Amino acid sequence: MSSNIITIKEFAISKEIVATETDSGEENLVNEQSKSDVELVDFEAWLASYLDTAMVYNNDLSDTTILGEPADEECQSFFDTLRALLMAGKIKSIVENYRSYIDVMQGKKAYNETLVYEIEKTSPDNSEIIQRVFIPNLEKLTLLRYIDTQVKYDKEYTYEVFAHQFIVGTKYEYISSSNKIKDNFEATFDVEYSPSIKVARIPIFKQNARLLDAAPLPPNVELVPYKGVFNEFLINLSGNSGDIEEMPVIITDADADFYKKYREARGLDEDAPIRFANDDASGRFEIYRTDVAPKSYEDFRTSLYAIVGAVDVASASMKSKVQTNKKYYYTFRALDQHDNRSNPSPVYQVEIVENNGMMFFLSSVYQFPTMEDKITHTRTFQRFLKINPNMIQSLVNMEETFGTQKDGSVSNVASAYSAPDDRVILGKAEQDVWTKNFKIRVTSKHTGRKFDINLACKTEYNRQDNENN
Repeated sequence: MSSNIITIKEFAISKEIVATETDSGEENLVNEQSKSDVELVDFEAWLASYLDTAMVYNNDLSDTTILGEPADEECQSFFDTLRALLMAGKIKSIVENYRSYIDVMQGKKAYNETLVYEIEKTSPDNSEIIQRVFIPNLEKLTLLRYIDTQVKYDKEYTYEVFAHQFIVGTKYEYISSSNKIKDNFEATFDVEYSPSIKVARIPIFKQNARLLDAAPLPPNVELVPYKGVFNEFLINLSGNSGDIEEMPVIITDADADFYKKYREARGLDEDAPIRFANDDASGRFEIYRTDVAPKSYEDFRTSLYAIVGAVDVASASMKSKVQTNKKYYYTFRALDQHDNRSNPSPVYQVEIVENNGMMFFLSSVYQFPTMEDKITHTRTFQRFLKINPNMIQSLVNMEETFGTQKDGSVSNVASAYSAPDDRVILGKAEQDVWTKNFKIRVTSKHTGRKFDINLACKTEYNRQDNENN
């Protein structure tokens, strides 16, 4: 298009946006105003140029791509010219009702309508125009929905929508004036005005977009022991199905980058939940393992144990070697064909217990410690457990204290008060408790945890004043 047909002028652009108040839920129109450079096409000059070239048949089609059935070039040129003449006649009928000079002074708006919508696709890296799509504004067009199928995965594009607005304005000029001096200065002007037809390319929408699919769902997990094998077990993993929204769990830096791009591509808040769905096959799986009880999923950051499976399969298995009587902690993630990772599965606590040749495979879902778990609660144990000797063990053994001792010597003690501490023998049962050690095992009814109390019974002599006895 000739450069003398197109001009660029700065316009004030006003937008009305429907805004919903957070508290009341009431919808209000918010007016936004801005300035922007707008391309103006002199429609009359363009139409004259088009009619001039359309009537001349050009046989050079080296830079032309024709879609559909090939048509006779001369016939096509004729029909293009005919359509242009019909359009010129329709425009003439519209222009007949253009604004007068008085209408302009009174603020009457110019007639305008949208001819066509333009979708311009560019690359944000270098602002290179990749594609332009034009959609006519037909009478039956109420909702415009355009699906771009010419995009690459995980590549960012910028889409800008323009409205090509047909405007019937009024141009005028003052050609003469006469001044009269009275009480107040008065001037009279002669004005000539005529219609001015322009097509304005007005920007109405702009947004960056990136094609990213949803991350997969956590895998199904099955842990299977081997009969008679003490040092390994089988892990079976398979893809899951469903479609959910939940908060992502970040283990690696790559997870944080993906969720950031995902939210930006969909216009979500930085703390919004993420959609997880099985829109791609997920036959590969990450296995994380640690032998230290984790406090959160972040403790698995450097504990990637293995990656198993393939893109073209639905499940995978592997043997995991372990040491007996040692706890291990596993979690698993599914990967789709674009390496998008699911949220981790629950953490599994696994242990193969070996006791005198007997093997026990213990597997359970592990719960991360909460803040409440970290608080130490103190409770007096006296009301739950009391240990003291039987009454018969507390009586003074008179025969051994004042008679013949166990070593065969004869006691010369006159009374228990005057006897040395090591000469007072307590207990009249067949077996006393004062020379033995005891182990008491306490088992929790809720958790099954156990602890031992090792104790020995000791005597303490309390000698009262002899004068008071």
